[in-house]
Amino acid sequence: MKVYEGRDIRNVALVGHGHSGKTSLAAGLLYAAGATNRLTRVDEGNTITDFDEEEVQRKVTIATALAFLEWRKIKINLLDTPGFNTFINDTRASLVAADAALVMVDGVAGVEVQTEKVWEFAAQDQLAAAIVVNKLDRENSSFERALESIHANFGRAAVPIQLPIGQERDFRGVVDLIAMQAYTYQADGDGKGVVGEVPAELAEAASKAREALIDMVAEGNDALMEEYFEQGTLSAERLVEGLRDAVRQRRLFPILCASALRNMGSDRVLDFIVEFFPSPLDRGSVKGRAGEQEIERRIADSEPASAFVFKTV
Repeated sequence: MKVYEGRDIRNVALVGHGHSGKTSLAAGLLYAAGATNRLTRVDEGNTITDFDEEEVQRKVTIATALAFLEWRKIKINLLDTPGFNTFINDTRASLVAADAALVMVDGVAGVEVQTEKVWEFAAQDQLAAAIVVNKLDRENSSFERALESIHANFGRAAVPIQLPIGQERDFRGVVDLIAMQAYTYQADGDGKGVVGEVPAELAEAASKAREALIDMVAEGNDALMEEYFEQGTLSAERLVEGLRDAVRQRRLFPILCASALRNMGSDRVLDFIVEFFPSPLDRGSVKGRAGEQEIERRIADSEPASAFVFKTV
């Protein structure tokens, strides 16, 4: 079995309202990374993380399930959590094992009741967080409307780093606002986009959205703000550095676009997790007990082995 250093691990919880697409996203990420040899589906009852007989029958996640994959030599541990109120306590208990949260938002319904609840859970645990606006291929889906809902509930610190290409049935990819490149996908494919130029019809909107992103990243960093004022912009490299710090400090919450069911956008989500989410080493230290004694231990490869039990089966 391959051994990973702490810096090469990401522990990510997939959270959100019921039926927002958490299990489908997990399936797409696993397939895109080559951890599975086919794209599994909730409706077919063959997903990796919804394996309990009752989950298969109900087509809902009842208990948190784990899966892992490797992407760009980084091990990503996924926690696929329940989204319905009846089972939300399992989600709350599971977040203590995560270092970051991907919050799923339905592109049709926007922010829902349990979305707000899991957002608060992530805040209580001081988890880095990002938002995936899902189901952008669905009828009546709207990225703009979902964005309004996100801002109304979570504030302006939630900032897009992608724009969708196409709407509803014509959704076919995303514009990466950092690299200013387009990624287009084959529906029900391997989740890996074809890189191209930003479509002409989105060039102006993408440029404005990128400037808004740069403003938000520079706002909380004096060095970047000075550089921004002097040069009028930030390079992609400096933008990545600033955004990474902002995400890990919970100053900003990036927004991504996807259709989890059709496996569109999965590679960009994986790249985001690797590039911007913290490793366990970034979490500092944890407190626990050794017998009657309370101890504090740094999270480091050089520390004695210790384990935190967050779930029993």
